[in-house]
Amino acid sequence: MIPLPFATGLTLGPFALLVLALPVLLLGEAAIRRLPRLARWNIPAPILSGLVVAVALLACAEWLPGRITLQGSTADAVWLWSILPQWDLAAPKPTDVERPLLILFFTCIGLNASWAVARQGGRTLLVYLALAASVAALQLASGAATALALGQSPLLGLMAGCVSLMGGFGTAAGFAPEFEKAGLPGAAAIGIAAAAFGVIAGGLIAGPIAGRLVRTKLGLGATAPAASAEPEAPAPAHGFIAELQDLARNPGSVLLHLAALFVCMKLGAFVSVQLQQAGITFPVYMGSMLVAAGLRNLHDAAGGTWLRSDRTDGVASVALMWLLTVVMIDLQLHQLAHAAWPMLVILAVQVALIAAIAYWIVFRVMGRNYEAATMSAGLIGFGLGATVNAVATMRELARRFGPAPRAFLIVTVVGAFLIDFVNAVLITTALNLCR
Repeated sequence: MIPLPFATGLTLGPFALLVLALPVLLLGEAAIRRLPRLARWNIPAPILSGLVVAVALLACAEWLPGRITLQGSTADAVWLWSILPQWDLAAPKPTDVERPLLILFFTCIGLNASWAVARQGGRTLLVYLALAASVAALQLASGAATALALGQSPLLGLMAGCVSLMGGFGTAAGFAPEFEKAGLPGAAAIGIAAAAFGVIAGGLIAGPIAGRLVRTKLGLGATAPAASAEPEAPAPAHGFIAELQDLARNPGSVLLHLAALFVCMKLGAFVSVQLQQAGITFPVYMGSMLVAAGLRNLHDAAGGTWLRSDRTDGVASVALMWLLTVVMIDLQLHQLAHAAWPMLVILAVQVALIAAIAYWIVFRVMGRNYEAATMSAGLIGFGLGATVNAVATMRELARRFGPAPRAFLIVTVVGAFLIDFVNAVLITTALNLCR
């Protein structure tokens, strides 16, 4: 008899998980390129391919128990050193192997948090930020209230609401350990599933709602007002390999940005410790994000020109795609069973809430014009999980009705980094209240 492969069991260590994530990610991108229907649903490649592998691992656990197991933590101080609050290489406590990718992503957000860029939006940007912050607060309140009405922990409402929707995949992954400590089992799986739902829902409703505003409220047909006739920038490179190729074209500048990010991550590790010792629950990335934001604004105040947002965006994109694939592969899907139906109800409430706010409030507050309709679509896009979703929807609107340059500036600045700072404070406050 030929022995079955892995008959004695196969354990994938933390670094094997990191390496496995790369071909899984590339296969997901290939599938989306070959199947247009998947592309139209705006499902991110890491979510698609990672979920397939997670389901396969769940099936193996059911049918071949003990044959394949994942070891998703590591005590390797070399890999983790940049995010540890220590200068030596002493072995740290077990830590998720993807933690450096998570903190790198949010450090990139901090390094792009330029006040000089933000103030170009003027008063309109501040009003839009206030609207986005109000939506985040409503998501927290409605999520917790809906969970309580369903007999569930309010923590489920927070995680399936603002954390995963306004926050997106990165925030869900960042806050998951704190939610699990607070008493929500399977917080990472819940967060990633809710964020994936949000991305799909946002891609489906943002464009139709904005299109209805343009046609019924403004009476526009195929083109937008001539005042918005400024040309749009070309679409950025898309996909893991495309991002790496784009970064490789400017190796010196990219290495300089990576060095700056590394320094911010290391110093931020000590800042995070101080924040935790203050008795307030903050996500692990907060210290690094604050240090990076401080560096960026000192750079701008001094008249520096070497920090470029496009370089940081490229690094952030690579880190996020790799991070999400690792997180998806390592999902413990069986932990979702207890929260599946309550989570869907909470998510349905959240989608209806943000659609109503965008249609009835954001459009009116932002000026009742074409730019306002475009900003309404943008709020739905990043309010349900991803700024890239918002930008993709706005580009489609620009293609059909004409450019909206002010909307692109304001939505990108608010959705890409300003709301992340506000959201982190709101979530932290809610989490401490619900403990």
